Amino acid sequence: MKVDKSHEIRSILKRFDVFKDVPEKIFIELEMNLYHRTYRKGQQLFMEGDPRERIYLLVDGYIKIDRMDENASSFYGDYIKPYELFPYGGLFKDKEYHYSAYAVTDIELFYIPAVLFEEIAKSNNTLLLHIVEHLSDILVLHESRLQLITNSNASERVRHVLSILLEDLGIRAGKEIKILCPITVVDIAKLAGTSRETASHVLNEFKRDHTISFERQTITFHKLEVFKMDK
Repeated sequence: MKVDKSHEIRSILKRFDVFKDVPEKIFIELEMNLYHRTYRKGQQLFMEGDPRERIYLLVDGYIKIDRMDENASSFYGDYIKPYELFPYGGLFKDKEYHYSAYAVTDIELFYIPAVLFEEIAKSNNTLLLHIVEHLSDILVLHESRLQLITNSNASERVRHVLSILLEDLGIRAGKEIKILCPITVVDIAKLAGTSRETASHVLNEFKRDHTISFERQTITFHKLEVFKMDK
């Protein structure tokens, strides 16, 4: 469905960091080309190898992205939270998506044809700068994940994964931080490169120490100092 309520859309777009301080003409061009969609939990947005035809702007809910190896096993996973644009990978260059994306909750989003978004981005240095800054943040995340892979201690890898998730998805709630995105033990095990049993054992230790707690698919971090990542 093509979006036509520009006064409502403008306020939503301004909540995306990538559009911070861009001129009004950029918002007008975006609004003219945005489409609105909702997906139910479990629905696929696109698959790895599909034509890279759309750039998405997530407004509500959470999305998981996956990339498979030659054995059809997930070897890269990440999450998209509200008010994030994606995918950044392949912008201005690639013709296909590098990974698959599906809704892990009911979601609401906008999308814009990729070719049009790239033309709009090329026309404004501020928007281009924000895209470069976000790509830099992605590189920092990947460097952190490389550190995780080289750690031979499985328990420490699980802690490291929780630290990354806390940093990326955490929402401050008083002295605690909560992750509202539904993440399973299997998800954590895959991200940490360990077995479900090992991940479950480490998580249970954290729960017994009241370091974290799980309730209704929400992870609450009580002892934040445990998850400080080494710089």
